[in-house]
Amino acid sequence: MWWSTLTGRLEEAERLDPATDKVGRLVAKVLPPGPVKDALHGRWLGHQLHPLLVALPIGMWSGATLLDLTAGRDGHRAAQRLVGAGVLLVAPTAAAGWADWSELGAFQRPKRVGLVHAAANTLAATVYAASWLARRRGDHARGRTLALLGAAGLGIGGYLGAHLAYSQGVGVDRNADEQKEPREWTDAAARADVPEDGPLRVEVAGQQVVLVGVSGQLHAMGATCSHYGGPLEQGSIEGECLVCPWHGSHFRLIDGSVARGPATAPQLSYDVRVVSDRVQLKVRA
Repeated sequence: MWWSTLTGRLEEAERLDPATDKVGRLVAKVLPPGPVKDALHGRWLGHQLHPLLVALPIGMWSGATLLDLTAGRDGHRAAQRLVGAGVLLVAPTAAAGWADWSELGAFQRPKRVGLVHAAANTLAATVYAASWLARRRGDHARGRTLALLGAAGLGIGGYLGAHLAYSQGVGVDRNADEQKEPREWTDAAARADVPEDGPLRVEVAGQQVVLVGVSGQLHAMGATCSHYGGPLEQGSIEGECLVCPWHGSHFRLIDGSVARGPATAPQLSYDVRVVSDRVQLKVRA
C-alpha cells in the first residue's frame, strides 16, 4: 500500500529531527509538567483526552459539509455556525495533542509522524477558519469550497493520527492485556533480596512485577509503565511514588494509581506479605 510506504518513509525522515527538537523545547516551556498538563493528558479520565476532543471539530465540520451539500440556502447559517464552532474547538484539541506528543522522549519515529500530523491539522484548521470568514461575508460558495479543501487536509491528519495510535501505540495502555494474576498468595522473592528504598523486578505467575521496599514497608505493582512501556525497576522513589525512568510518570506505591502523568492508566497493584523471610503477593481486588 502506497500510504503505508509513505508513512514508513516519514518515520525514517531524520531531516525532521531538528524541527521536532525545536518544537519539543517550545512545548516544554509552554506546557511544563504539572496539573494543567496532566489534565490535557487525560489523567482524570483514565485515558488520553486528545482522541476524545478530536471528534468534536471533526463532527462540527462534517456536519457543515453535509448541510452544504444537501440543505441549500436554508443551511447557510447553520453551516457557518458549525464551521465556527469547530474552529473554536481546535485550541484545546491541539493543546492535548501537543501535551501527549511532547512526552515521547527519545522515540523519534512517532515524533516525526506526530509533527506532520499536527501540521496537516493546522493547515486544515486554517482553511476552515478562512471558510468561516468567507461565509460571514456572505460568500457561501467560497466557504463551501474551502471547507471541502479543509476536509482533505483533515483526512491526511486523521490518517496519520490513526497510524500513531494503532501502528505505533502512542497513547495506548501498554498493560491492557495484563493478566490479573496470581489470585492466591504466591512466592515472589526472598525478603533479603528486596533492596531498601529501591525496586526489584521479579516474575510471578507469568507476570512481570516490581517489588519496592520503602522504610521497611513492601509494595508491588506491574513492572511495565502503562504510558510507553518503560522498565519501572530502573525507576526511582520520590516520596510515596515510583517514578518511571523514561518519561517521569509517578505511580503511587500504595495502589499503583497515577499521581503525575504523562501516564493516564494505573499500574496493576498487589497485596504483599512476608512469611518465613519469603515475600508473597497476590493481585489486589
